[in-house]
Order: sequence, then structure tokens, then C-alpha cells
Amino acid sequence: MSAAIRKTVLITGSSDPEAMGWNAGLALAKQGYRVILSGRKSDVLQASKAELVQRLVAEGQSEAEVDVRSVVLDVADPASISEAVNQLGGSDELLLGPDGVLDVLVNNAGISAPPNRTGKGASTMFIQTPEATFEDVTTVMATNVAAVVELTTPRIVNVSSARGSIEFASGLEPARTGSIVYNASKTALNMVTMMQAKNLPAHIGRPNLKVNSASPGHVATAFNNKTGTRTLEEGIAVYVHLATLPDDGPTGHLIGNHPPFSKDASFVQIPF
Repeated sequence: MSAAIRKTVLITGSSDPEAMGWNAGLALAKQGYRVILSGRKSDVLQASKAELVQRLVAEGQSEAEVDVRSVVLDVADPASISEAVNQLGGSDELLLGPDGVLDVLVNNAGISAPPNRTGKGASTMFIQTPEATFEDVTTVMATNVAAVVELTTPRIVNVSSARGSIEFASGLEPARTGSIVYNASKTALNMVTMMQAKNLPAHIGRPNLKVNSASPGHVATAFNNKTGTRTLEEGIAVYVHLATLPDDGPTGHLIGNHPPFSKDASFVQIPF
């Protein structure tokens, strides 16, 4: 992808080189994207940005080809979101590059709720977890409308989970239904995806906008204490797939390529 047509992707929660957000940035950078990493701490971001550049150069890209940037963005802090959006909409080309547009927004940031939280704690955690998933996703979407309005191939990827599928959950054994808060927050996020896919294209005047939820599967990360059965590379494949969808691709769906929904690693629609 030449610099003249380089697309820009912003990935929230992408400052950890051992997590999916950062590795999705690595994969998209290899495809020529300008990557904007984001996280809560500036010093951590600078280190992770430097590591991403080093990794790309070590794997054969020249420094001139690599375009990695960063912005401090705490999705649970409205002031932080506002400041990040101001930077995205700035005229100094610091973040978005010479074209001044954001092509892909990957809403990856989130928090994990205790798996066995029930009773009184459930209501509190139910409020907390969605705040880092669907509520802040809609905030980031809404405040980025000005940035995405000029796009030609806009894509929004909301990182969700098959555990947010009511159809899937209805068939689970009781022993596998402890993560009530996490599952419910992903169900809510999937609804946000569906509704945004229906109303955002008209709102920003871009009928080819694609908004989808990504289900990476049970990936081994610090988020789940490395209990997952999938590798980072397997998990981020759906990020890349949805970020690079053609105009005839799906929108408003939950997509994944992992069992039990996909038998051959092909990308399929997972029932809501």
C-alpha cells in the first residue's frame, strides 16, 4: 500500500505487545496500514510503539515504510476520549496523516468481570463491565463521526465474543455459565453493533460503512490468565478480516472463525 493511498486504523486498548490489540496492529501494519495505537499511559504507549516499529523492521519493512503512531485514550474517561478526538481532528497531521481521515476503528479496549460474581455484586459489575464495552464503544463511535465522515471504505470492528450469543448460551451446561456479567456485556455490545450498522451509514452519509462484532475465540492472553486454547495469531485473524472487508462484505453481524461455529477456520456468522 503506497503512502498516497495508505489507510489509517485506530485500535483502542492496544499498548500491550502480548495482547490482541497490539498484535492486530502488527498484522495490519504488515498490510500497509498506518496504525494508531492507544492506551491509558503515555510512557507505555511510547514503548509499545517503538517495539512495533522494531518488529516490523526486523521482519523486512524499511523504516520509511512503517507508519506507527499513538494517542493516549482511556475509553472509560470522557475527558480522555474528547482529547483524543481533538488530536484526531487536528490539522497538524500528527495522527491521521496527510489524508486526515480514519478508515478503520477497532474497539478493542475492555475490562474483565470476576467470573463468579453473583447476587448484589452482579448489578455493580454489570454496570462496570458494559461501561468498558458497549457504552464507551458508542461514545467513541459518536465522537469519531467527524473523523470518519470523509471515508471511502469505513470499517468499525467491535471486539465481542461468542459468549454474547444468546443462542449459544442457551445450549451451555450450567458449569460453563459462571461469567454472567461478561457474557451479558457482550450481548449488549452485539446489539450496539446491529443498531449502529443500521443507523450510522445514513448518519454520516456513507452507505458502505461496515460495522461488525468480532469473536476471536478463547485466545490465551493475560486477560484470561493464559487459559485460552487459541494463539494470538488465530485470534486476531478476525480483526484483520473485518477491518479489510470489501464493500460487498457483511455488516451488523457477529463474525468468527473458531469452533464450534467454524469447522475449517473460515469466517462465519455467529448467531446473536
